[in-house]
Amino acid sequence: MSENSKNTNRTRNLATASAVVVALAGGYALRGTQVTAQQTNTTASTKTPIVQTQATTDAATMQRAFNQVSTAIEPAVVTITTERAMRNTAGGRGARPGQPGPQGPGGEPFGGDPEEFFRRFFRDFDMQPNSYDREQAKSLWKEMQGRGGGGLGSGMIYREDGHIITNAHVVSGAERVTVKLNDGREFRNAKVVGTDERTDIAVVKIEGGAKLPTVRLGDSANVNVGDWAIAVGNPFGLEHTVTVGVISAKAREVPLNERSPGDYLQTDASINPGNSGGPLCDIYGRVIGVNNAIYSQSGGNVGIGFAIPINTAKSIADRLVTSGRIVRGYLGVQIQSVEDAQTAAGLGFDPTTRGVLINDVTDANGPGAKAGLQAGDLVTEFNGQKVTRSAELQRLVGDAPVNSTATMKVLRNGQTLTLTARLAELKEGAAGRPATGNPDTQEEGPLTGTALMGLQMRPLTPQLAQRFNLKVERGVVVVAVDENSAAGQAGLRAGDVIERIGQTTVATPADVQAAVKRILDRQGNSTDKSVGFYINRAGQRQFVFVRPTP
Repeated sequence: MSENSKNTNRTRNLATASAVVVALAGGYALRGTQVTAQQTNTTASTKTPIVQTQATTDAATMQRAFNQVSTAIEPAVVTITTERAMRNTAGGRGARPGQPGPQGPGGEPFGGDPEEFFRRFFRDFDMQPNSYDREQAKSLWKEMQGRGGGGLGSGMIYREDGHIITNAHVVSGAERVTVKLNDGREFRNAKVVGTDERTDIAVVKIEGGAKLPTVRLGDSANVNVGDWAIAVGNPFGLEHTVTVGVISAKAREVPLNERSPGDYLQTDASINPGNSGGPLCDIYGRVIGVNNAIYSQSGGNVGIGFAIPINTAKSIADRLVTSGRIVRGYLGVQIQSVEDAQTAAGLGFDPTTRGVLINDVTDANGPGAKAGLQAGDLVTEFNGQKVTRSAELQRLVGDAPVNSTATMKVLRNGQTLTLTARLAELKEGAAGRPATGNPDTQEEGPLTGTALMGLQMRPLTPQLAQRFNLKVERGVVVVAVDENSAAGQAGLRAGDVIERIGQTTVATPADVQAAVKRILDRQGNSTDKSVGFYINRAGQRQFVFVRPTP
């Protein structure tokens, strides 16, 4: 065959191949010359809008805004991975000889038996038997051992010298912290500068050499409900994921931990495990919050997420950078909010009155007692700032310098008094938790906790153990019971410690709520539902069956 014939055949074959490709895409182009025209038409059609109105033009403008925010913020958002030694007496990788093996949700030691670990795991989380796969369990167990245990979270570079804001729970207890930048650079053995578990803020430091990209911090005090909210992070390890929503609420007092002052931003921007520590931005690309937690009974996003206001986060981060720890002011009182007419009227105040009620002066030698505060006083101002919620007063007291003089306006028996207190230091452990010792010298905060079926519950703490003379190590404490409620009628009392709901071990009020819902859901539309609360009452354990009102 001549060279010209070969070239002709080669050209024909290429044309045929092109025709096939376009036929698959467009459905009718068969010849080489038609292919070229069809490709041109297809290219043109992809660029020409099908609908082009003022509404679509406005929407496209908003879309470009999201593009621009993402482009601006992502270089300064980092992935944080941590490594923790897996405790395993079987001697697998990451094991620590002489220490108990991995534990399940209820704290049971499992040694080196992966099947037993996962069997109890699925049982305790009320998963159906067909959800359990022996081979899958073994595979996952090996993977856990290989990684030595660890975690994943997000963070943001807020200073050019490599200081990163993240959540304390992302890096707490880590033996190694690795930070990965958007440009692919990875920094192993990043330094944890300091953590504050009360606000769940931590600062991590990397040595990046030249100036690093940073986020622009906004002002969370100027955020409004309905504002755009853009979350950036690494949910489930999917790096640099951007989700969009709005600010659903402000100043949410969510009991995410026993000592948290609350005051969270709530958003419906999708936040999932791995987003913790990442930025929540406004439509201008300014960081307004630090993604922190979600409300979920499945572990996935249901449209209710919480972020720490950036004003709080920056204040804590700057103090951690300076000194490595947080020093807080201390009054020595127990407080609760009075922010509605019904509560105010019930206390004998005018229904329009708002403030923070002193439930108890817990430290007889503390600053509050020396200033003259009494149970029943209503604090309306602290250092010239109006207060209506317990979280506001907690934050103002905590932020005030130790040994400084604070003035308070107080309502007592219809009179307005001005009291002066010299603030002491709130004693806390190195990790930010209350130091052990005399519980009466610690601020306990509001006695009321998570409500369910007429119960007020709180996680077990040394203070509550002292208050109710409890000799238990785990569980959820009933701090108050409405006698006319379903729980009250069933016989539950303040001081009872809930250890299980049905067969599920519980450690927090959220655990109780989730377990109760699961049991009730299983009973469908029955009008005679019940839930078994397994309680510890003065050392005696028993089930108490609560029958909710239909």
